[in-house]
Amino acid sequence: MPRFEPGTRMQVDADELIDERPISALQMRVFVLCALVAVLDAVDSQSIGVAGPLIAAGLKMSPAAFSPAYSAGLFGAAIGALAIGPISDRFGRKPLLVLTTALFGIFTCLTVFAGSFAVLVSYRFIAGLGLGGATPCFITMAAEYAPRSRRAMLVSLLWAGYPLGNSLGGFTTSYVISHFHWSMVFYVGGVPTLILALLLLVAMPESLRFLASRGASVRAERIARALDPALPRSGLEIVARLKRAPGKAPLRDLFTEGRAAGTLLLGLMLYFGFATTTVIVLQIPTLFREAGVPLGTSAFLVAMYSLVAAFGMAIAGKLVDRFGPVIALVGPFVGGGVLLAGLGLVAASPFAAGLVMLLLGLTASVGSSGTIALAAMSYPTIMRSAGAGWVLAMGRFGQVCSPLAVGAMLALGMSPARILAVMAIAPLLGGFCVLLRAALTPGRTGVLSDAALEGEKSA
Repeated sequence: MPRFEPGTRMQVDADELIDERPISALQMRVFVLCALVAVLDAVDSQSIGVAGPLIAAGLKMSPAAFSPAYSAGLFGAAIGALAIGPISDRFGRKPLLVLTTALFGIFTCLTVFAGSFAVLVSYRFIAGLGLGGATPCFITMAAEYAPRSRRAMLVSLLWAGYPLGNSLGGFTTSYVISHFHWSMVFYVGGVPTLILALLLLVAMPESLRFLASRGASVRAERIARALDPALPRSGLEIVARLKRAPGKAPLRDLFTEGRAAGTLLLGLMLYFGFATTTVIVLQIPTLFREAGVPLGTSAFLVAMYSLVAAFGMAIAGKLVDRFGPVIALVGPFVGGGVLLAGLGLVAASPFAAGLVMLLLGLTASVGSSGTIALAAMSYPTIMRSAGAGWVLAMGRFGQVCSPLAVGAMLALGMSPARILAVMAIAPLLGGFCVLLRAALTPGRTGVLSDAALEGEKSA
């Protein structure tokens, strides 16, 4: 450690501090807390899929008429992701993460008290705002505490919390729905989420890269010393390679300076990816029930899929980082389409359906998770949350459209097997978008780092 004379200040680059040091206990705390948000996000998201048929029966509504209840939360999540991402780029990751986590916890619990279908849809929409808004915050927070060399791997590991939450929620709700009133399903997700919001308020630091880019030196110094206790106790100045210019519009930045094609195609990749995983997680109980499969069996199959998907999502970022998006993502997207089309043909056999669901966990989930990891790598700090929010909002819109499309096909009297065959087109289009993005964006991944953007602006 160099010696400095009294009165001088030691400049520490926030990016170098994180990128060039071993992962610290503080960083591990951030990753774990972000993963818990992902887990509870998933527990809530899939709960309506299991409880929905019973709520619809209680309201004397057909599956097709009840479809907006599935899409309301997903539509709210799309709006939340799109709106909260740029706001967190301006005001910080932590306050928005705490606020959105509390929001979806409160309205998940309030779902139980909805006295009419309109109120139910409203509560699900507001809960969705919190769910969707939390996602770009925790993805960005984790990405900004991850060393650049491990960013894709750690973000995909974090996103693996989502299928783990689906699996945990699936096994839990399979038991709860068989032994208790359906209202308990929402308490299982909502109460732990409120506890987590309090924990985030106390234990989650703000992003060091964000603080440095905003010139918040005092707060940044405390976090820097927690990352590296060998730093001097005074005289530090934490600097960022890029600072946010006043009045800049983060969403507009995503479509300027040659980023438009990559941004649009990333969004479409996740749109088709999330449309696919939503069919698997949210619509399989309804479709299989129409085919005569008990709800408990469907919930167990979804849980099995989610358990394997957690592994697939965990390795997706590493695959993208090592082999590039084309090799890592095209195969999973196409394989997911083939398997989804075949699922309806084997629904009557629990063993065969379970095998297909397991294989879907290693294909469809990898495409979605790899896209999220790629998005986290593709934007610099000053627009990372806006970029992640845009891509995730497009994915959420895919989730919105998926139940509506399934509901429309049910209303037309289409069989579950035919519906799954039609929905299998989505992952095939996702694979096509990967190929198109590779053709239109330069470099191996189309990534633009802080250093690269700084070089562009100084050229």
